[in-house]
Amino acid sequence: MNPTRAIVRGWWREALGAVIVLVSRIATAPRTPWENDEFLFAEAVRNFDPSRYHPHPPGYPLFVILGKVFNAFIHDPWRALVIFGIVAAPIGFVALARAFRNWIGDADLAVCGALLYYFSASMLVHGTLALSDGPAMMFVALALFAISSPHDDAHERNAIFIGLCTSAAIGVRPQLVVPIAPMLIIAILQMRTLRQRVACVIAFGLLSAMWFLPLADAAGGLNALRLYETKQMQYVAAHDASMSRGGMSTVQVVVRFVFHPWGSKYVTLPLFACVLLGVVAFARLLWRDKWRSTTLGLIALVVVQLIFELGWIDPADGARYSLAFMPIVALLAALGLGVIRRSAGFAAAPWAVTAVLIVATLAYVWPLVGTRTKLPSPPAAAAAFANANLAPNSVIGYDIALKPHAEYLLTRFRLLPVEKAIAEAYDKPGIPLVLLTNGSAGGPGAHTFSWPESDAYWKLTRDLYREVNLATEDPKERYLPISGAYAIEHAIDGSEWRWLGPDATIRLPHTHGALAALTMRITPDAPYDADDVTISINGRDTAVVHVGKEPLVTNVTLPSDPALEVRLRSSRSFRPSVTLHNQDPRTLAVQLLHVESGGQSH
Repeated sequence: MNPTRAIVRGWWREALGAVIVLVSRIATAPRTPWENDEFLFAEAVRNFDPSRYHPHPPGYPLFVILGKVFNAFIHDPWRALVIFGIVAAPIGFVALARAFRNWIGDADLAVCGALLYYFSASMLVHGTLALSDGPAMMFVALALFAISSPHDDAHERNAIFIGLCTSAAIGVRPQLVVPIAPMLIIAILQMRTLRQRVACVIAFGLLSAMWFLPLADAAGGLNALRLYETKQMQYVAAHDASMSRGGMSTVQVVVRFVFHPWGSKYVTLPLFACVLLGVVAFARLLWRDKWRSTTLGLIALVVVQLIFELGWIDPADGARYSLAFMPIVALLAALGLGVIRRSAGFAAAPWAVTAVLIVATLAYVWPLVGTRTKLPSPPAAAAAFANANLAPNSVIGYDIALKPHAEYLLTRFRLLPVEKAIAEAYDKPGIPLVLLTNGSAGGPGAHTFSWPESDAYWKLTRDLYREVNLATEDPKERYLPISGAYAIEHAIDGSEWRWLGPDATIRLPHTHGALAALTMRITPDAPYDADDVTISINGRDTAVVHVGKEPLVTNVTLPSDPALEVRLRSSRSFRPSVTLHNQDPRTLAVQLLHVESGGQSH
């Protein structure tokens, strides 16, 4: 047979699938950046500086390096990373399909399994973003392809390729060192000769040095790099493995990591039915090859990844982190499709079921994926509005979650965290103070930018940035928290408040006028229905108000002193960690909803 014809006959399914994957990625590419990590990566491509969290720990050195290569042609750091992700998708698809084919010996089922993975809800949402997940999984898929390929005694090419791909996957996404390490160890032990093992280790070491040394240099040396990574590990232990889980049960955490990445229950239920059908067939493969089975590397990868996720990863990131676990689900589902094909006596059954699941998944994620192809992300839309309409001397206070967005998109303004911006501008009525916050808000000076709400947004993302608010603060409504007043918080309905402790003090601007109106309430979660709050101004008691669960406006007369401090002492308070059994250690009394000064007495 003609060699070209043999290649076409042997690879046409993978080639067709790769074209479908590539077209889907081009069609679903986002219009603007959206997730905060995208901005950190884009900044790193522009200037690799881990000390400024460009990028955030653990550094992603090879992702940044390859991003710089793409940016040399694209001349847009964010767009370069998006294109990198688009290019990585069909390559990863072909590699994963060939790995599945090597394991199960059925080209149709292998391609169907790879399509299920690359058209999973999580991959459709995150694969085209300027994030490391898609490119990292391309290298994981290439490593699995090499591991699944037959070894011989004649050469070390396959061993070298395994070493290079596993190192590249870790260099692109260093968190993958946890599951890749046992996979690589198993692959090395299964190699036939010592020369292959040595070649694999050398290839892994050389490429690792090529991306590790630039990371150490950019971080400022090995000691600085150690501190940089240690801070991240401490954060993961304190936040991702503990605080972020709140009151979630073990079952809820498992559902978040195992089922949500596949999207709708109308996809998940039939998909996992196929998985159950495929378990027996997979067990037969393991029994046939026993310890020589190259699927042992895949099993090590996904088992360790799942344990890592369930034990230490923030559930909000579950859909993205599960991309390294999901190949085993896709493989088992492909084997289950084989069972359906045999039972139905219908050769095209795997393709038909796969097509239905893909269409259902696309319909599920389209409110998110389709919207971002047509509309700028809410942070990008807010930034465009600010750049077009705000005065150059404006001070913009940003939510901490929106810091990367602000620093990348709003470079013409003075940027500060919300509380620092308030402290700088509360007593400067001539300087516009604008707050950039996550969520919606009301009021005459507020502009909310949003995408439509959807189940996919909640299940597959951190549930941030769907609504972003840009609000100009009226000088009459500004004040400075001195003590006992916590940071501003927002609700989905647009309301905002500042929690007060049992003894709180705020300072009014010098242009305070003769009257001030304070609006307070008690949250419905409080273990009491009312609280008596004593209001003192510059040390003199002015009023005692009975605050309930409905907003109460209290008007107080202000003395003519230029500097005024308002003290609010509550008779009752509670601790959410005790009352609500959550991770909030604060002691809370009432919510301060609004302050307005500058009125005239009657």
